[in-house]
Amino acid sequence: MKNILVLSYAISPSRGSEYSVAWNYVTHMSKYHRLTVLYGASGNHMGDVEEMEEYTHSHAMSNVRFIAVRPDKLARILNWPNRHGFLVYSFYYAYQRWHWQAYKQVLELLKTEHFDLIHYVGMIGYREPGYLWKLGLPYVWGPVSGANNAPCQLMKRMPVMGRIKLTFRNIANSIQFHTKQRLRKALKATDILLIATSENQCKFKEVHHKDSICIPENCITDNIILDERKFINPQKYHIIIIGRLDANKAVGIFLEALTQVQHYDLLHVDVVGDGPLRSVLQQYAIRHKLNEAITWHGQLPRAEAVKIFNSAHLHVITSVSEGNPTTIWEAMSYGVPTMSFDHCGMHDTICDKCGIRIPISKRYEDCVTTLARNIDALIEHPERFYQLALGTINCAHRYTWERREKFLNNLYDSLFQNK
Repeated sequence: MKNILVLSYAISPSRGSEYSVAWNYVTHMSKYHRLTVLYGASGNHMGDVEEMEEYTHSHAMSNVRFIAVRPDKLARILNWPNRHGFLVYSFYYAYQRWHWQAYKQVLELLKTEHFDLIHYVGMIGYREPGYLWKLGLPYVWGPVSGANNAPCQLMKRMPVMGRIKLTFRNIANSIQFHTKQRLRKALKATDILLIATSENQCKFKEVHHKDSICIPENCITDNIILDERKFINPQKYHIIIIGRLDANKAVGIFLEALTQVQHYDLLHVDVVGDGPLRSVLQQYAIRHKLNEAITWHGQLPRAEAVKIFNSAHLHVITSVSEGNPTTIWEAMSYGVPTMSFDHCGMHDTICDKCGIRIPISKRYEDCVTTLARNIDALIEHPERFYQLALGTINCAHRYTWERREKFLNNLYDSLFQNK
């Protein structure tokens, strides 16, 4: 049993995405090690830690100590524009300040305590390498992602502001990844680097000459089950889309593809999530007479959201940039295959047995048409839904947290063997 200092800005027992990455790590690895977890948010914004404090007050967790690093006055000032919905990039300045506070907190802890290693679990973006690598302790970072750029052709029909933001993000991302000096220093001090996607792994090797291990940032935590009743004479084939309705998730691409699906009358679509583009997407669906077959669920608690997978035949992702969306693992655990563009983490996780990868053509129109044709092909050969569901269940067993526990424990052991 090792004393591990865990750094994870966002953590929550009830939220998905970045929050669940850290939560799943803590709940599983605390079975083997003593964890001291530094975090900064369990709610929507930096410093919103009430959920974790209330949870830990009523739920004792063996071998885990949570330390909330609250933003100081400067961090709060820097994050104020982001917190109020404009100039959201101010968050990164506040986030850097938060990491400096976490570093100072650890310096205090080290005066009286010993840690065998540090694992910087999240957030997974490479842009903020923090400062804990400076401490000279065995250091694991990752899984890390964010070096990939969004394909420009997939932005063609986005709202103007979304297209501007993602284009700016592409340009800034390329500059930061190649020039950020603190990133170079952190990578040099990192003993083991974990990378969330093969695309990112290639970029880290090419630009920074850093070897790494490619492994998704999250995996399956629930039981793996398949409700086969949904395949018995279905009146409709259910498609689920789940996630924030913003430019990056690009649900508009899916809706445009639906206008080209010939067998649209045999589909029902569940859209789970909310966001700034919800009204725009709903208006598009109404104008194109799609809305009668769509249920807009809005934001649901995770426990309710995943239940919809029980009746789903297909999970669709049209994101322009991702790591490995948590929804992939939730879909897999219910035997729901995923259809996605062939990039990001989806390229690594989805195979012919558990889903359909749509090649990204040079023309936006070809991407939309190919998506529509693949949906039609499934409806025309409905036995494929069942075949893919069985393949998904089979693939799911490769991505369980039980396997991840063994992987991480072996990783930590190898770290000390090589010291």
